[in-house]
Amino acid sequence: MNQLPDKKWVCNVCGFSSTGAEPPESCPQCGTDRDHFEEAHPGAKRYLIIGAGVAGVSAAEAIRQSDPEGSLVLLSEEPEPPYFRMNLTRYLAGELDSSKLDLHPRTWFLDQRIELRLNSKAVEIDPRERRVVLSDGRVFPYDTLILTNGASPFVPPFPGADLPGVQTLRTLRDANQILEVCSKPVDVVCIGGGLLGLETAGAISKRGARVSVVESLPWLLPRQLDQAASAILQQKIEAMGIKVYTAAKTQALVGSDHVTGVQLEGGPLLPADLVIISAGVSANLDLARKAGLSVNRGILVDDSMRSSDPHIFAAGDVCEHQGRMYGLWLPAKAQGGVAGLAAAGMPGVFAGDPPSARLKVLGIDLFSIGQFTPSESADVLLVDKTESAYASFLFRSGVLVGSILLGDASLAAPVKSAADAHQDFSAELARGISAAAFKELLKA
Repeated sequence: MNQLPDKKWVCNVCGFSSTGAEPPESCPQCGTDRDHFEEAHPGAKRYLIIGAGVAGVSAAEAIRQSDPEGSLVLLSEEPEPPYFRMNLTRYLAGELDSSKLDLHPRTWFLDQRIELRLNSKAVEIDPRERRVVLSDGRVFPYDTLILTNGASPFVPPFPGADLPGVQTLRTLRDANQILEVCSKPVDVVCIGGGLLGLETAGAISKRGARVSVVESLPWLLPRQLDQAASAILQQKIEAMGIKVYTAAKTQALVGSDHVTGVQLEGGPLLPADLVIISAGVSANLDLARKAGLSVNRGILVDDSMRSSDPHIFAAGDVCEHQGRMYGLWLPAKAQGGVAGLAAAGMPGVFAGDPPSARLKVLGIDLFSIGQFTPSESADVLLVDKTESAYASFLFRSGVLVGSILLGDASLAAPVKSAADAHQDFSAELARGISAAAFKELLKA
Protein backbone atom coordinates (compact mmCIF):
# COMPACT_ATOMS: atom_id res chain seq x y z
CA MET A 1 0.00 0.00 0.00
CA ASN A 2 1.35 3.43 -0.96
CA GLN A 3 1.95 5.65 2.01
CA LEU A 4 0.49 9.14 1.84
CA PRO A 5 3.18 11.83 1.54
CA ASP A 6 3.86 13.95 4.58
CA LYS A 7 2.39 17.44 4.66
CA LYS A 8 2.90 20.39 6.95
CA TRP A 9 -0.10 21.34 9.07
CA VAL A 10 -0.53 24.57 11.03
CA CYS A 11 -2.88 25.18 13.96
CA ASN A 12 -4.96 28.28 13.25
CA VAL A 13 -5.35 28.92 16.98
CA CYS A 14 -1.78 29.05 18.23
CA GLY A 15 0.43 28.61 15.16
CA PHE A 16 1.84 25.19 16.18
CA SER A 17 3.10 23.27 13.14
CA SER A 18 3.08 19.53 12.60
CA THR A 19 4.26 17.21 9.82
CA GLY A 20 2.40 14.10 8.74
CA ALA A 21 -0.01 12.61 6.25
CA GLU A 22 -2.88 14.05 8.31
CA PRO A 23 -3.18 16.69 11.05
CA PRO A 24 -2.90 15.52 14.67
CA GLU A 25 -6.10 14.67 16.55
CA SER A 26 -5.54 17.69 18.76
CA CYS A 27 -2.97 20.44 19.08
CA PRO A 28 -0.32 19.52 21.69
CA GLN A 29 0.27 23.22 22.35
CA CYS A 30 -3.23 24.69 22.79
CA GLY A 31 -5.45 21.61 22.88
CA THR A 32 -7.80 22.56 20.06
CA ASP A 33 -9.13 19.76 17.83
CA ARG A 34 -7.88 18.80 14.39
CA ASP A 35 -10.56 20.82 12.61
CA HIS A 36 -8.50 23.93 13.33
CA PHE A 37 -5.44 22.64 11.48
CA GLU A 38 -4.87 23.69 7.88
CA GLU A 39 -2.35 22.46 5.38
CA ALA A 40 0.47 24.97 5.18
CA HIS A 41 1.32 26.25 1.75
CA PRO A 42 4.88 27.45 1.15
CA GLY A 43 5.03 31.18 1.69
CA ALA A 44 1.40 31.43 2.84
CA LYS A 45 0.78 34.52 4.97
CA ARG A 46 -1.05 34.54 8.28
CA TYR A 47 -3.64 37.30 8.44
CA LEU A 48 -5.37 38.22 11.68
CA ILE A 49 -8.27 40.70 11.95
CA ILE A 50 -9.51 41.97 15.31
CA GLY A 51 -13.11 43.16 15.03
CA ALA A 52 -15.90 41.70 12.91
CA GLY A 53 -17.91 44.77 11.96
CA VAL A 54 -18.22 45.96 8.38
CA ALA A 55 -14.58 47.16 8.29
CA GLY A 56 -13.26 43.81 9.48
CA VAL A 57 -15.45 41.74 7.17
CA SER A 58 -14.63 44.00 4.21
CA ALA A 59 -10.94 43.54 4.98
CA ALA A 60 -11.42 39.77 5.06
CA GLU A 61 -13.26 39.86 1.73
CA ALA A 62 -10.46 41.84 0.10
CA ILE A 63 -7.75 39.58 1.52
CA ARG A 64 -9.43 36.41 0.35
CA GLN A 65 -9.98 37.81 -3.14
CA SER A 66 -6.31 38.82 -3.35
CA ASP A 67 -4.73 35.87 -1.53
CA PRO A 68 -6.64 32.56 -1.79
CA GLU A 69 -3.94 30.62 0.07
CA GLY A 70 -3.27 32.73 3.16
CA SER A 71 -4.45 31.75 6.62
CA LEU A 72 -7.17 34.17 7.71
CA VAL A 73 -8.62 34.50 11.23
CA LEU A 74 -11.38 36.96 12.15
CA LEU A 75 -11.88 37.68 15.87
CA SER A 76 -15.14 39.04 17.29
CA GLU A 77 -15.98 39.87 20.90
CA GLU A 78 -19.68 39.36 20.24
CA PRO A 79 -21.48 35.99 20.38
CA GLU A 80 -23.37 36.59 17.11
CA PRO A 81 -21.90 36.26 13.60
CA PRO A 82 -21.07 39.61 11.96
CA TYR A 83 -24.17 41.71 11.33
CA PHE A 84 -25.30 45.03 9.85
CA ARG A 85 -24.89 47.29 12.87
CA MET A 86 -26.36 50.18 10.90
CA ASN A 87 -29.68 48.30 10.70
CA LEU A 88 -30.17 47.87 14.43
CA THR A 89 -32.67 50.73 14.50
CA ARG A 90 -34.65 49.06 11.70
CA TYR A 91 -34.60 45.89 13.79
CA LEU A 92 -35.87 47.88 16.78
CA ALA A 93 -38.67 49.28 14.64
CA GLY A 94 -39.75 45.80 13.54
CA GLU A 95 -38.87 46.47 9.89
CA LEU A 96 -36.69 43.36 9.77
CA ASP A 97 -35.94 40.42 12.01
CA SER A 98 -32.57 39.34 13.37
CA SER A 99 -32.03 36.79 10.58
CA LYS A 100 -31.87 39.68 8.09
CA LEU A 101 -29.05 41.41 9.97
CA ASP A 102 -26.25 38.99 9.03
CA LEU A 103 -23.48 40.35 6.80
CA HIS A 104 -22.96 36.86 5.41
CA PRO A 105 -24.43 33.40 6.09
CA ARG A 106 -22.30 31.37 8.50
CA THR A 107 -21.46 28.98 5.64
CA TRP A 108 -19.85 31.83 3.70
CA PHE A 109 -17.01 32.08 6.21
CA LEU A 110 -16.40 28.34 5.89
CA ASP A 111 -16.50 28.48 2.11
CA GLN A 112 -14.02 31.38 2.10
CA ARG A 113 -11.72 29.59 4.57
CA ILE A 114 -12.11 32.44 7.04
CA GLU A 115 -11.83 31.18 10.59
CA LEU A 116 -14.46 33.15 12.48
CA ARG A 117 -13.84 33.20 16.23
CA LEU A 118 -16.75 34.56 18.29
CA ASN A 119 -16.61 35.53 21.98
CA SER A 120 -12.92 36.26 21.47
CA LYS A 121 -11.59 39.38 23.19
CA ALA A 122 -8.04 40.45 22.38
CA VAL A 123 -6.20 41.94 25.35
CA GLU A 124 -2.63 42.29 24.13
CA ILE A 125 -0.69 42.76 20.90
CA ASP A 126 2.97 41.76 20.89
CA PRO A 127 4.41 43.54 17.82
CA ARG A 128 7.89 42.06 18.23
CA GLU A 129 6.69 38.47 18.26
CA ARG A 130 3.73 39.31 16.02
CA ARG A 131 1.10 37.64 18.10
CA VAL A 132 -2.16 38.55 19.81
CA VAL A 133 -3.21 37.28 23.23
CA LEU A 134 -6.88 36.80 24.11
CA SER A 135 -8.55 37.19 27.49
CA ASP A 136 -8.77 33.40 27.88
CA GLY A 137 -5.05 32.95 27.22
CA ARG A 138 -5.26 31.80 23.62
CA VAL A 139 -2.50 33.12 21.37
CA PHE A 140 -2.88 33.96 17.68
CA PRO A 141 0.27 34.58 15.63
CA TYR A 142 0.18 36.82 12.57
CA ASP A 143 2.28 38.08 9.71
CA THR A 144 -0.16 40.94 9.12
CA LEU A 145 -2.66 42.31 11.62
CA ILE A 146 -5.68 44.52 10.88
CA LEU A 147 -7.34 46.38 13.74
CA THR A 148 -11.03 47.02 13.14
CA ASN A 149 -12.09 46.87 16.77
CA GLY A 150 -14.30 49.92 16.46
CA ALA A 151 -15.49 52.31 19.11
CA SER A 152 -17.54 52.33 22.30
CA PRO A 153 -20.50 54.59 23.13
CA PHE A 154 -19.58 57.70 25.05
CA VAL A 155 -21.64 58.20 28.20
CA PRO A 156 -21.33 61.71 29.68
CA PRO A 157 -20.69 61.75 33.44
CA PHE A 158 -24.26 62.65 34.36
CA PRO A 159 -25.19 61.98 37.97
CA GLY A 160 -27.17 58.74 37.86
CA ALA A 161 -25.70 57.55 34.56
CA ASP A 162 -24.91 54.19 36.16
CA LEU A 163 -28.50 53.51 37.25
CA PRO A 164 -30.25 50.38 35.97
CA GLY A 165 -32.45 51.35 33.04
CA VAL A 166 -29.80 53.60 31.48
CA GLN A 167 -28.15 52.19 28.39
CA THR A 168 -26.74 52.76 24.92
CA LEU A 169 -27.41 51.16 21.55
CA ARG A 170 -24.34 49.63 19.94
CA THR A 171 -24.88 45.87 19.79
CA LEU A 172 -27.63 43.39 19.03
CA ARG A 173 -27.70 42.57 22.71
CA ASP A 174 -28.39 46.25 23.48
CA ALA A 175 -31.24 46.25 20.97
CA ASN A 176 -32.81 43.15 22.51
CA GLN A 177 -32.65 44.70 25.99
CA ILE A 178 -34.44 47.80 24.68
CA LEU A 179 -37.10 45.66 23.00
CA GLU A 180 -37.70 43.77 26.24
CA VAL A 181 -38.42 47.03 28.09
CA CYS A 182 -40.56 48.39 25.25
CA SER A 183 -42.75 45.29 25.05
CA LYS A 184 -45.29 47.36 27.02
CA PRO A 185 -46.08 51.11 26.97
CA VAL A 186 -43.26 52.93 28.77
CA ASP A 187 -41.73 56.40 29.00
CA VAL A 188 -38.38 56.59 27.20
CA VAL A 189 -35.96 59.51 27.02
CA CYS A 190 -33.39 59.50 24.23
CA ILE A 191 -30.48 61.77 25.09
CA GLY A 192 -28.85 62.93 21.86
CA GLY A 193 -30.49 64.34 18.74
CA GLY A 194 -28.07 62.94 16.19
CA LEU A 195 -28.84 60.26 13.61
CA LEU A 196 -28.73 57.34 16.04
CA GLY A 197 -30.75 59.14 18.70
CA LEU A 198 -33.51 60.13 16.28
CA GLU A 199 -33.68 56.72 14.60
CA THR A 200 -33.83 55.02 18.01
CA ALA A 201 -36.59 57.39 19.10
CA GLY A 202 -38.58 56.69 15.94
CA ALA A 203 -38.12 52.94 16.25
CA ILE A 204 -39.32 52.60 19.83
CA SER A 205 -42.13 55.08 19.22
CA LYS A 206 -43.42 52.59 16.64
CA ARG A 207 -43.35 49.98 19.41
CA GLY A 208 -45.77 52.10 21.46
CA ALA A 209 -43.33 53.86 23.78
CA ARG A 210 -43.88 57.48 24.84
CA VAL A 211 -40.66 59.08 23.65
CA SER A 212 -38.82 62.32 24.37
CA VAL A 213 -35.63 63.44 22.63
CA VAL A 214 -33.17 65.73 24.42
CA GLU A 215 -30.51 67.56 22.39
CA SER A 216 -28.08 69.94 24.12
CA LEU A 217 -27.31 71.95 20.97
CA PRO A 218 -29.77 74.45 19.48
CA TRP A 219 -31.09 72.09 16.79
CA LEU A 220 -31.40 68.43 15.81
CA LEU A 221 -28.81 66.72 13.58
CA PRO A 222 -26.29 69.54 14.04
CA ARG A 223 -23.67 67.57 12.05
CA GLN A 224 -25.97 67.00 9.08
CA LEU A 225 -28.40 69.96 8.90
CA ASP A 226 -28.39 73.72 9.18
CA GLN A 227 -30.84 75.37 11.54
CA ALA A 228 -33.48 76.10 8.90
CA ALA A 229 -33.63 72.51 7.68
CA SER A 230 -33.57 71.19 11.24
CA ALA A 231 -36.63 73.29 12.15
CA ILE A 232 -38.61 71.55 9.38
CA LEU A 233 -37.33 68.16 10.55
CA GLN A 234 -38.35 68.88 14.14
CA GLN A 235 -41.89 69.75 13.07
CA LYS A 236 -42.15 66.43 11.23
CA ILE A 237 -40.86 64.46 14.22
CA GLU A 238 -43.14 66.22 16.71
CA ALA A 239 -46.10 65.49 14.42
CA MET A 240 -45.39 61.81 15.10
CA GLY A 241 -45.99 62.31 18.82
CA ILE A 242 -42.31 62.42 19.81
CA LYS A 243 -41.48 65.30 22.16
CA VAL A 244 -38.33 67.23 21.29
CA TYR A 245 -36.25 69.40 23.64
CA THR A 246 -33.43 71.34 21.97
CA ALA A 247 -30.82 73.54 23.68
CA ALA A 248 -31.62 71.35 26.69
CA LYS A 249 -28.82 70.15 28.94
CA THR A 250 -29.21 67.10 31.12
CA GLN A 251 -28.60 67.94 34.76
CA ALA A 252 -29.04 64.46 36.23
CA LEU A 253 -30.65 61.08 35.76
CA VAL A 254 -32.81 60.48 38.81
CA GLY A 255 -33.92 57.35 40.64
CA SER A 256 -32.74 55.06 43.41
CA ASP A 257 -32.81 51.38 42.38
CA HIS A 258 -33.79 52.20 38.79
CA VAL A 259 -33.93 55.31 36.63
CA THR A 260 -37.24 57.15 36.92
CA GLY A 261 -36.57 60.41 35.12
CA VAL A 262 -34.26 62.91 33.45
CA GLN A 263 -33.88 66.32 35.09
CA LEU A 264 -33.10 69.08 32.58
CA GLU A 265 -31.10 72.13 33.64
CA GLY A 266 -33.60 74.89 34.37
CA GLY A 267 -36.31 72.72 32.85
CA PRO A 268 -38.76 69.93 33.56
CA LEU A 269 -38.22 66.49 35.02
CA LEU A 270 -38.98 64.05 32.20
CA PRO A 271 -40.43 60.71 33.35
CA ALA A 272 -38.38 57.73 32.17
CA ASP A 273 -38.64 53.97 32.55
CA LEU A 274 -35.69 53.76 30.14
CA VAL A 275 -32.99 56.25 29.14
CA ILE A 276 -31.01 55.65 25.95
CA ILE A 277 -27.86 57.74 25.56
CA SER A 278 -26.63 58.52 22.03
CA ALA A 279 -23.84 61.00 22.68
CA GLY A 280 -21.25 59.78 20.21
CA VAL A 281 -18.48 57.22 20.48
CA SER A 282 -14.81 57.00 21.41
CA ALA A 283 -12.35 54.78 19.57
CA ASN A 284 -11.19 51.59 21.31
CA LEU A 285 -7.51 52.48 21.57
CA ASP A 286 -6.28 50.40 24.53
CA LEU A 287 -4.79 47.65 22.36
CA ALA A 288 -3.10 50.14 20.03
CA ARG A 289 -1.68 52.24 22.85
CA LYS A 290 -0.25 49.22 24.69
CA ALA A 291 1.29 48.02 21.41
CA GLY A 292 3.05 51.37 20.96
CA LEU A 293 1.16 52.45 17.84
CA SER A 294 0.85 56.14 17.04
CA VAL A 295 -2.59 57.37 18.11
CA ASN A 296 -4.42 60.65 18.39
CA ARG A 297 -8.22 60.48 18.57
CA GLY A 298 -7.82 57.22 16.63
CA ILE A 299 -5.02 55.02 15.32
CA LEU A 300 -3.10 57.15 12.83
CA VAL A 301 -3.05 55.57 9.37
CA ASP A 302 -1.80 56.52 5.91
CA ASP A 303 -3.74 56.25 2.64
CA SER A 304 -3.23 52.46 2.57
CA MET A 305 -4.59 52.26 6.16
CA ARG A 306 -1.16 51.25 7.47
CA SER A 307 -0.35 52.25 11.05
CA SER A 308 3.02 53.31 12.44
CA ASP A 309 3.89 49.59 12.58
CA PRO A 310 4.40 48.31 8.99
CA HIS A 311 2.77 44.96 9.85
CA ILE A 312 -0.38 46.48 11.39
CA PHE A 313 -3.25 48.16 9.57
CA ALA A 314 -6.40 49.78 10.97
CA ALA A 315 -9.81 50.64 9.52
CA GLY A 316 -13.26 51.83 10.55
CA ASP A 317 -14.21 53.62 13.74
CA VAL A 318 -10.88 52.89 15.45
CA CYS A 319 -8.70 54.77 12.96
CA GLU A 320 -7.92 58.38 12.11
CA HIS A 321 -7.10 59.26 8.50
CA GLN A 322 -5.74 62.68 7.60
CA GLY A 323 -7.15 64.16 10.80
CA ARG A 324 -10.65 62.78 10.23
CA MET A 325 -12.64 60.10 12.01
CA TYR A 326 -15.76 59.18 10.07
CA GLY A 327 -17.84 56.96 12.34
CA LEU A 328 -20.00 56.03 9.35
CA TRP A 329 -20.80 52.79 7.57
CA LEU A 330 -19.69 53.54 4.00
CA PRO A 331 -16.23 54.95 4.87
CA ALA A 332 -15.66 52.01 7.26
CA LYS A 333 -16.49 49.55 4.49
CA ALA A 334 -14.20 51.36 2.04
CA GLN A 335 -11.35 51.58 4.55
CA GLY A 336 -11.66 47.89 5.38
CA GLY A 337 -11.40 46.98 1.71
CA VAL A 338 -8.31 49.15 1.27
CA ALA A 339 -6.68 47.69 4.40
CA GLY A 340 -7.33 44.15 3.17
CA LEU A 341 -5.84 44.85 -0.24
CA ALA A 342 -2.78 46.55 1.22
CA ALA A 343 -2.28 43.78 3.77
CA ALA A 344 -2.22 41.28 0.91
CA GLY A 345 0.38 43.36 -0.94
CA MET A 346 -2.04 44.78 -3.49
CA PRO A 347 -2.41 48.50 -4.33
CA GLY A 348 -5.11 50.17 -2.30
CA VAL A 349 -5.73 53.83 -1.49
CA PHE A 350 -8.36 55.51 0.67
CA ALA A 351 -8.61 59.06 -0.60
CA GLY A 352 -11.25 60.24 1.87
CA ASP A 353 -15.00 60.39 1.52
CA PRO A 354 -17.43 63.30 1.93
CA PRO A 355 -19.51 62.33 4.97
CA SER A 356 -23.07 61.58 3.92
CA ALA A 357 -26.14 60.48 5.85
CA ARG A 358 -29.64 59.13 5.28
CA LEU A 359 -32.34 58.99 7.94
CA LYS A 360 -33.97 55.57 8.40
CA VAL A 361 -36.99 54.36 10.38
CA LEU A 362 -38.78 57.71 10.75
CA GLY A 363 -40.17 57.70 7.23
CA ILE A 364 -38.70 61.15 6.56
CA ASP A 365 -36.84 61.56 3.27
CA LEU A 366 -33.49 63.10 4.17
CA PHE A 367 -30.03 63.14 2.63
CA SER A 368 -27.04 65.22 3.67
CA ILE A 369 -23.51 65.23 2.30
CA GLY A 370 -20.33 67.19 2.88
CA GLN A 371 -20.38 70.78 4.08
CA PHE A 372 -23.55 72.80 4.27
CA THR A 373 -22.48 76.07 5.94
CA PRO A 374 -20.44 78.69 4.02
CA SER A 375 -17.04 79.22 5.59
CA GLU A 376 -15.21 81.21 2.92
CA SER A 377 -16.17 84.57 1.44
CA ALA A 378 -16.46 83.20 -2.10
CA ASP A 379 -18.71 80.29 -1.13
CA VAL A 380 -22.08 80.20 -2.90
CA LEU A 381 -25.15 78.75 -1.17
CA LEU A 382 -28.34 78.03 -3.11
CA VAL A 383 -31.50 77.29 -1.09
CA ASP A 384 -34.96 76.15 -2.13
CA LYS A 385 -37.32 76.06 0.87
CA THR A 386 -41.01 75.36 1.46
CA GLU A 387 -42.98 74.63 4.64
CA SER A 388 -42.33 70.88 4.31
CA ALA A 389 -39.22 70.58 2.16
CA TYR A 390 -35.73 72.03 2.03
CA ALA A 391 -32.88 71.79 -0.47
CA SER A 392 -29.53 73.54 -0.25
CA PHE A 393 -26.37 73.30 -2.33
CA LEU A 394 -23.01 74.72 -1.25
CA PHE A 395 -20.32 75.53 -3.82
CA ARG A 396 -16.68 76.41 -3.24
CA SER A 397 -14.73 77.70 -6.23
CA GLY A 398 -17.61 76.45 -8.34
CA VAL A 399 -17.37 72.89 -7.01
CA LEU A 400 -20.31 71.31 -5.18
CA VAL A 401 -18.98 70.56 -1.69
CA GLY A 402 -22.19 69.81 0.17
CA SER A 403 -25.96 69.56 0.07
CA ILE A 404 -29.05 69.03 2.22
CA LEU A 405 -32.16 67.37 0.78
CA LEU A 406 -35.11 67.16 3.20
CA GLY A 407 -38.64 66.12 2.33
CA ASP A 408 -37.58 64.98 -1.14
CA ALA A 409 -34.23 63.22 -1.41
CA SER A 410 -34.76 61.85 -4.92
CA LEU A 411 -31.68 63.77 -6.10
CA ALA A 412 -29.39 62.07 -3.57
CA ALA A 413 -27.61 59.92 -6.17
CA PRO A 414 -26.73 62.71 -8.64
CA VAL A 415 -25.77 65.02 -5.77
CA LYS A 416 -23.41 62.42 -4.32
CA SER A 417 -21.99 61.68 -7.75
CA ALA A 418 -21.30 65.37 -8.37
CA ALA A 419 -19.72 65.84 -4.93
CA ASP A 420 -17.57 62.71 -5.24
CA ALA A 421 -16.39 63.79 -8.70
CA HIS A 422 -15.65 67.39 -7.54
CA GLN A 423 -17.81 68.55 -10.43
CA ASP A 424 -17.36 72.22 -11.34
CA PHE A 425 -20.50 74.31 -11.85
CA SER A 426 -18.76 77.67 -12.22
CA ALA A 427 -20.42 78.39 -15.57
CA GLU A 428 -23.91 77.75 -14.20
CA LEU A 429 -23.25 79.88 -11.12
CA ALA A 430 -21.93 82.71 -13.27
CA ARG A 431 -25.27 82.73 -15.09
CA GLY A 432 -27.04 83.17 -11.73
CA ILE A 433 -28.69 79.76 -11.59
CA SER A 434 -31.29 79.34 -8.83
CA ALA A 435 -31.61 76.37 -6.47
CA ALA A 436 -34.79 75.25 -8.25
CA ALA A 437 -33.06 75.44 -11.63
CA PHE A 438 -30.04 73.58 -10.26
CA LYS A 439 -32.33 70.77 -9.12
CA GLU A 440 -33.67 70.51 -12.68
CA LEU A 441 -30.10 70.44 -13.97
CA LEU A 442 -29.30 67.49 -11.73
CA LYS A 443 -32.38 65.62 -12.94
CA ALA A 444 -31.31 65.94 -16.57
